[in-house]
Amino acid sequence: MPVIREYTATDRDDAVRAMIDSTLFEAEDAGFLEGVLDAHLASGESRCLVAIDGERIVGVVYARPEEATDRVWDLTMIGVRAGLQGTGVGRALMGEVERELVERGQRLLLVRTSGTDRFEGTRAFYARLGYDEVARIADYWTDGDDLVVFSRVLAPTSGLRETSRSHSVASSGARSG
Repeated sequence: MPVIREYTATDRDDAVRAMIDSTLFEAEDAGFLEGVLDAHLASGESRCLVAIDGERIVGVVYARPEEATDRVWDLTMIGVRAGLQGTGVGRALMGEVERELVERGQRLLLVRTSGTDRFEGTRAFYARLGYDEVARIADYWTDGDDLVVFSRVLAPTSGLRETSRSHSVASSGARSG
């Protein structure tokens, strides 16, 4: 299993390549990915972890606090190199980011992804990890591409209700891989 550690500025190029190699992002997404990673280093508020196998980054996960909420986080992106998908790297990255958020007293993690066939495996991944699909907004990303929102309670608090399939969520975010 690869080593998971905090992302650093020297990881940027390899991290972007890993995300594009994950097949969930295209080469034209490189600028967006660089911007997300640069913003992480500038803000200090988000969490970005990389999975390293030898000298190469094989997976990346990035989560950020959701604005105007009480300890709610958004999983903005996760990607594992195509040849290593299904080997536990993504599960390990998710487990580590969840562990860190729980340790910090955060209470809810949201994941926004696409409803297209291309992201069917992605949605199945989150379901296998115990995330609940809590919302679907038709034609959100573009015509025919629904927003699908998953959530996971990290630290129950008084007043936090069980997730319900009737929730409606509308905010911006990337299609997490």
